[in-house]
This record gives sequence, structure tokens and C-alpha cells, in this order.
Amino acid sequence: MAATGRKHLPVRDFNHFITCYLCRGYLIKPTTVTECLHTFCKSCIVQHFEESNDCPKCGIQVHETNPLEML
Repeated sequence: MAATGRKHLPVRDFNHFITCYLCRGYLIKPTTVTECLHTFCKSCIVQHFEESNDCPKCGIQVHETNPLEML
């Protein structure tokens, strides 16, 4: 059987795609902010939006009065 030419990449190369910016753990119930497309654990972003209306990663204002509406 001939080689397929596939490359094997370590999982750590993908960690930044599957970890939460807020808790630094693996994403649990990944939830994306529609304005900027940043993704966080649902519980992390809900907790953050109780205190702030801005994306914790880029600072864009998500929604002036109800940021949870934009998840």
C-alpha cells in the first residue's frame, strides 16, 4: 500500500483553536460572539457578560444593553 502523503500534526498545534481565552481550559459548550467570531466556554462568556458588554479578547462592544442576545 502506497503512502498517502498525510502529515501528522501534534494536538498542541491546535490548542489555540480549542481552548477558552477566559479560563484557559478546553472549550466546554463552545459559544461564539457573532460580532467578532471569538469563541469561549458558554459559562465563561455568560459570566463575563454579567460584568461587561465587550468581547474579552478584542474589546469590541457586543451589545449595548443585552450582550447575551448576541451569542
